[in-house]
Amino acid sequence: MSALGKKSEVRNGGLKVQLVGGDGEHRAEVRDALAAMGDPVLNILELEPDPEAAADASVDVTMVVFNGDNELSLNYLSAQAGQEPRPALFALLHDRSPDLMKRVLRAGADELLFMPLDPGDATRALLKISETRRREEVHNVHNGGGTIVSLVSLIGGTGVTSLAANLALALRYAFEKRVAVIDLDLQTGGLSVFLNLEPERTIMALAEGTRKLDSIQLESALSKHASGIYLLAAPKRIEDSELVTDATVGAILDLTRQLFDYVIVDCGTHIDANTVAAWERSKNLFYVLDQSIGAARCAWRFVDLVGRLGLPGIEPSFILSRFVPGHPISDEQLSHTLAQPIYTRIPRDEKVLERVQLSAQDLWQVAPNSPLAKSVEDLARRLEVGNEATDGNSANTLVSRLLNVIGART
Repeated sequence: MSALGKKSEVRNGGLKVQLVGGDGEHRAEVRDALAAMGDPVLNILELEPDPEAAADASVDVTMVVFNGDNELSLNYLSAQAGQEPRPALFALLHDRSPDLMKRVLRAGADELLFMPLDPGDATRALLKISETRRREEVHNVHNGGGTIVSLVSLIGGTGVTSLAANLALALRYAFEKRVAVIDLDLQTGGLSVFLNLEPERTIMALAEGTRKLDSIQLESALSKHASGIYLLAAPKRIEDSELVTDATVGAILDLTRQLFDYVIVDCGTHIDANTVAAWERSKNLFYVLDQSIGAARCAWRFVDLVGRLGLPGIEPSFILSRFVPGHPISDEQLSHTLAQPIYTRIPRDEKVLERVQLSAQDLWQVAPNSPLAKSVEDLARRLEVGNEATDGNSANTLVSRLLNVIGART
C-alpha cells in the first residue's frame, strides 16, 4: 500500500493492550495470537488482577482472561468498569455458558471474545477501538490550539503560494495574530522567494534530528519576516525533499499550532503523504482554482481523492483565484459544476503582484487599499469569525478540549 493510500497516523505508538489474569500459559497463548495480527499495531503488557488497583489512563484496552477464578476476574472487571477514565474492557472466556456471559456483560465488559482467540474477531474489536481513538485525536487536533489552514491545487498557476503568503500577512496586519506559514511545496520552495527571505535554516533542520521535536528546535528553524510572521522554508536542495516524512510533518504541525494562532500551509500542486498529514490536522482545507475547464476537472479529481481517503471532519472549500468578472467561464458555472458554492473570490491583479515582486515589499506596503488586499483581508476575517463561533460553542461544553497554548516569541 502506498504512503498516500494508507493515510498518515495522528498518533504513532499503536494501541496499548493490558493482559490481566489467567496463568502464564494462557497469557502467552493470547499474546502469540495478538502478535500475529498485522493491524492495528499493539503494545502488550501483563499483570495480575487486583480489584483495588486504579485504572491506567494510558492503557487503551484491558483484556481480562477468565480461567478458573471467575469471581476474582469478575470483581476486577466490575471495579475497572466503575472508574473514569478507563480503557475498553475485553473479557476472554474459555466457558461459553450463557450464565457466565451474562455476568461478564453485567460487570461492565465492552467486548466478549473466546479462547482459543479467533484472529478475525480480535482484529475487528481492536480496529474499532483504534479507529475510535484516532477520530478522537483528530477531533482534538482540530479543536485545540491554533488553527491550521491548508491551501492546495492540482494545477499550477492558480496562485497557491501567493495566496498562502498574503493570507498569513492579512491575519498579521489586520488582526494582529501570531502566524506561521509552512512551505510544503518542498521541491519548488516558492514561499521564501515570494516573501523575499533567504532563510539560513529550513525544514531540513527538523527532519534530520533523532530526538523528539521541541519548541526550541522549531523556533530555531523559523525565519522571521519584517511583518512579524514566521516562515518554515522548504529545503534548499531539491533532492532533500525526499528526506521529509509525513511523521516529521505531523510533529511539526502539532507543535507549531501550539505556538501560533494560525498556521498557513502551502501544499503546492503535488499531493503525497506529507500533504495528507497536513490536511488531517487542518480546520480549513482550501482548494484553489481559476476560471478554466482544466481547473474544474482537477477540482473534481481532488474532491474524489478526499472522499476516498476518508479523512474525518475534512470538507474542502473552493477559492476562485485570479477571478475576472465577465469571463466566459463564470463563477456561477464553476459552482454548479462542483455542486458547491465558491467560498471566496480573489481578483486577478497582475500589476499589483508584479509591483510586490519588483519592490521586494509585501502587498500591504505596496497597495494596502487594492481590491486584491481587501479580498484577502475578507478571507482572513471569515476565518476569524468562524473561529470565534467555534470558541463560543466550546466554552459551553462541560469538558474543554483546548490544549494549553505556548506563547511564541514575536
